[in-house]
Amino acid sequence: MQLKIGYDYDIMVRKEQYFYQDISPLKVMYLSDFHFNAFNGGLVLKIIKLINHYNPDILLLGGDYVDTKKGLQHFIRLLYTISDRKNVFAVAGNHDYFFGINTIRNLIFDNNIKWIERSSVSICVENKIIQIDGNITSCNKAPPNCLKILCLHQPIDITKVASSYNMAFAGHLHGCQIVFWQNEKGLFPGRYFYRWNILKKQIGNCHYYISKGLGDMLPVRFNCSPEVIVVNVFSKYNDYI
Repeated sequence: MQLKIGYDYDIMVRKEQYFYQDISPLKVMYLSDFHFNAFNGGLVLKIIKLINHYNPDILLLGGDYVDTKKGLQHFIRLLYTISDRKNVFAVAGNHDYFFGINTIRNLIFDNNIKWIERSSVSICVENKIIQIDGNITSCNKAPPNCLKILCLHQPIDITKVASSYNMAFAGHLHGCQIVFWQNEKGLFPGRYFYRWNILKKQIGNCHYYISKGLGDMLPVRFNCSPEVIVVNVFSKYNDYI
């Protein structure tokens, strides 16, 4: 049993694997629900350390970045640290619209990070075309044999569009912060109220990952560790990363 109160806590790294035909190994990291405030200096340092350690080929930022004006300094520090990385993409969370979406978007632009809120982008990584949709489904028709990723903030029912994606990521729910028990159906009791209060679900070839997030407005968690998600993607014919 783990009870966490306050802002000084360890971050769990949830490691997942995805097989894709004829691809060089690559690593995708998803971070969401930062909720930076004045007390998150330690949190941002831990996030930066994890990014540097895992050195992902694609870094996805899933929204809810700042809750208070004093939290901006920590968000700016994070953005500055990752500003020279390739393939960093960001979408907005609901708190970003409350805080001030123009402020958040401009900071992201100023640090050379791709803002893909309700849009999509195609990139080439290790000679593989990858399309990433941000908070919108099937924004553009993907090229043939393209690895397609959906980056969300709030979980949606992707059952009808799962065939269009290889991976999908979402956050927002924080695992409901209090978990008394969990099984293959989800994290309880939150699962009774939110269908997607789960860790992951496979729908055909699409792997749907739901993050428990990194921070909270109310800093209380029980059996629900803050986390980042790292997905190692490799061909069945390649060695594991």
